[in-house]
Amino acid sequence: MRYLQLLDAVRQKNPSAILEVGTWNGIRAQEMLSLAPDATYYGFDLFEDATRETDKEEMNVKPHYFLEAVNDRLTGFDVHLFKGNTRETLASFNEKVDFVWLDGGHSVETIRSDWENIKRCLNPDAWVFFDDYYTGPEIDTTKYGCNEIVKDLEHEVLPEKDYVRGGGFVQMVRVYP
Repeated sequence: MRYLQLLDAVRQKNPSAILEVGTWNGIRAQEMLSLAPDATYYGFDLFEDATRETDKEEMNVKPHYFLEAVNDRLTGFDVHLFKGNTRETLASFNEKVDFVWLDGGHSVETIRSDWENIKRCLNPDAWVFFDDYYTGPEIDTTKYGCNEIVKDLEHEVLPEKDYVRGGGFVQMVRVYP
């Protein structure tokens, strides 16, 4: 499972400020914060504002969670959740972070916007990870995934692969900003 690579990175980095795009149900946030319990966590998601239309645009197949339920799951940690479209919420975010997990929308347009808004928030020693690096002919990587964004950045495709329903594989990428 590719997410174990992310948790290994949190263990190694021991970040002080984590930014996650795509908080979803909060489980990944909980796992990261359990490994870095003193970190401040900033989580971005549509939460209950997601619609069938946004699911279609972003190739999302997962159910949606309410911000309040996710916040309850993360009780005991220093957590700041932001509900809404990241093209707006990340654009007004101004905190510095040293660890980023970018796993929100799947469209190239959304991922590019998220990356452009995150870059200015990075500490010089920040570690940055993208999800949704696709291989296989089944997914059009000119429309979905991070492939188009990371191809022009110094990056490393991490080895663990998960099968994508319908064909192909998905991996994580570490970007060196």
